[in-house]
Amino acid sequence: MAVPRISLPLTSEEPLHVSGTRGGAEESCHAVDVALCDADGSVLVGLGDVERVVFPRSAMKPLQAIALSEAWEGIDEAKRLVPAEMSLICASHNGQPEHVDAVRRLLDRFELPVELLSCGPQWSSDQPTMIDQTRAIDTPERLHNNCSGKHAGMMVLAHCLGHNPKGYATLTHPVQQAILGTLEAMIGIDLMAHPHGLDGCGAPALSAPLGNWARGFALFAGGGELPAGRMAACTRIRQGIAAAPRMIAGDRRLCTAIGVAFGEQITAKTGAEGVYAASFHEFGLGAMVKARDGNSRAAGAAIVAVIQALGYDLPDAVRALSLPRLTNWAGDHVGDIAVGAPLMAS
Repeated sequence: MAVPRISLPLTSEEPLHVSGTRGGAEESCHAVDVALCDADGSVLVGLGDVERVVFPRSAMKPLQAIALSEAWEGIDEAKRLVPAEMSLICASHNGQPEHVDAVRRLLDRFELPVELLSCGPQWSSDQPTMIDQTRAIDTPERLHNNCSGKHAGMMVLAHCLGHNPKGYATLTHPVQQAILGTLEAMIGIDLMAHPHGLDGCGAPALSAPLGNWARGFALFAGGGELPAGRMAACTRIRQGIAAAPRMIAGDRRLCTAIGVAFGEQITAKTGAEGVYAASFHEFGLGAMVKARDGNSRAAGAAIVAVIQALGYDLPDAVRALSLPRLTNWAGDHVGDIAVGAPLMAS
């Protein structure tokens, strides 16, 4: 088991400082709020404002997936999701062929029409993947959307609950109400007491204090008391992501690199606008970080700094995607991404 490199608890009113350097000088900087909590909501690491109300965006997908995973016993054995599909329903994927094909197969198995996916068509945000897509197709489909796995899972959940999947992404639909109830139980708060809106993929975007989201990921990590069925549901998701980390993101992606490196020790998930969440299963702890300026590179650096602070060594693949050496187009080393004290990356 990893041994933390920092003394816990660690709290500061100052947010974590992430720098972009050039020529040895700071060129850019980002302030990141950090919450690392146990399943009771006690703050083990609190940097900045842990009560800051944040939209976790796609970082909450592993928690959203619990509702479908709990429906496991109600699914015909021949149709039950395999580990790679458990990873897929939590994904913000690149839209690589393996992702698109897997979503299509999942929908076909439950005889659910692709046309009902409410996420819009989307070119991949991963440049090499987008280049491949533009060579193969004229326009992207809804299946290419980075959230198509989540949406397919929501349609499957509608099937399991015995409801028409049409309109499944509407907050009042039984699918979203089931997910909402699960999320509220995990984070310990009334989500409707906080702002909510629409995510980029058309599903509900919910908000709550940073520390509450971290608490939910601590419960997901097995750090507290959950009903046996819910704990089994969380375990299926964790094992699925660890077994198929490429399905949660894809090539050149930090979520995948963390999954490959740490397996069932750590479940990590990114979200838009500078959010990252992680469950530390050996410790029973959960974390969420939020870059105040919405910068994704700052969030990736921050969550990896938390991983390192908890005593895990960072493989080169993880470090390269989170704390990279910055190069110019000729390949010259021109700067770095660095994390400041008290979670100093070394």
